[in-house]
Amino acid sequence: MPMYQCYTPEGTLDDGQRSSIAAAFTDIHCSLTTAPPTFVHVMFHEKQPRWSETPFAIHGGVRAGRPQELTDSLVSQMTTVVADTVGAQTDQVSMTTQETPASWIMEGGAVLPEPGEEDAWVASHA
Repeated sequence: MPMYQCYTPEGTLDDGQRSSIAAAFTDIHCSLTTAPPTFVHVMFHEKQPRWSETPFAIHGGVRAGRPQELTDSLVSQMTTVVADTVGAQTDQVSMTTQETPASWIMEGGAVLPEPGEEDAWVASHA
């Protein structure tokens, strides 16, 4: 957790672009939340999701409990990354987020910490 799923038309992204987007998503998420990079997962799907009318879509599953301003920045930065990578306008990229309580999520066999408690969690699970 978090899990970012990117939906693109078939054949849009090559391996280098996928790698670039995954690295950018990891950097964005970690810089905004201070979560460790090992928490971030990025998946790519070559299909149109049912919930989006745009050709490029992102769904982000994140831990609950963060300020709305953080989520707004995350959405803005990630949609810009995808638009820039594929050469599209930002209005061709949509993003949804879904928050899940940390107590409902496991990483490496352990329940995740609440936002802001990552350092102690990482130290105790090293």
